[in-house]
Amino acid sequence: MTCDDARVLMHGHLDGELDLVDDLEVQRHIEECPRCVSEYAALRAMRTRLKDDAFRFEAPAALKEKIRRAIPASTTARANGYQSRRGAWVPRAVRFAVPMAIGAMLALIIAPRTIAPALNQQLASEVVASHVRSLMATHLMDVASTDQHTVKPWFNGKLDFSPPVNDFAKDGFPLVGGRLDYIEGRPVAALVYQHGKHVINVFMWPTAGTATGAERIETEHGYNVEQLTVAGMNCWMVSDLNQLELDNFANLIRTKG
Repeated sequence: MTCDDARVLMHGHLDGELDLVDDLEVQRHIEECPRCVSEYAALRAMRTRLKDDAFRFEAPAALKEKIRRAIPASTTARANGYQSRRGAWVPRAVRFAVPMAIGAMLALIIAPRTIAPALNQQLASEVVASHVRSLMATHLMDVASTDQHTVKPWFNGKLDFSPPVNDFAKDGFPLVGGRLDYIEGRPVAALVYQHGKHVINVFMWPTAGTATGAERIETEHGYNVEQLTVAGMNCWMVSDLNQLELDNFANLIRTKG
């Protein structure tokens, strides 16, 4: 099963609507795919949030009355029986319309606040996975150099953008090289820095926006992750450095990158 197949079936799996074979295949794929398990966790989190009693509201009487007035009265009713049926239908319509209207409004309010952090966490899982692979597969660098004027030109022709490359050796974070990587479905630049015995991977690819403060992301598998936008680049930093040291490095990227 591919990731695209799993995404189509995730909702059915979450709601218990799949047959046994599809359900087991989706479950197996989610357990084996870091990207899909993060997406599934985001769906579960949103589903749980929307079921929270804190987001259930009783419609005010004024709103109910407004909806009743908005339902057009029939101009062709002539029989008392019809009027009786219409009188019974209106409360039922209100009973269904009001929760649906409130649910739609809540979804518009809650979804951006719930989905955006979940997507950030999903992307954090992806960059952490790439960081770990680079350390395990002994493929940390395609170009090994402490000279930014060697590393930056190496990316020419290999990417459709030119990443900013800086050496922060005098600040205790020397550049040691770079490589190509693949994040969020596209090739990206991965710059490699060192602080003592700690490796820092910096993933960069174009985005809209100007320089911003670094945003801390929830720790993933013992690695700290920070994200910021600088010089038109989406920049993700991953390392087993402690949070304070990674904050200092992120500040160097933001102010000198």
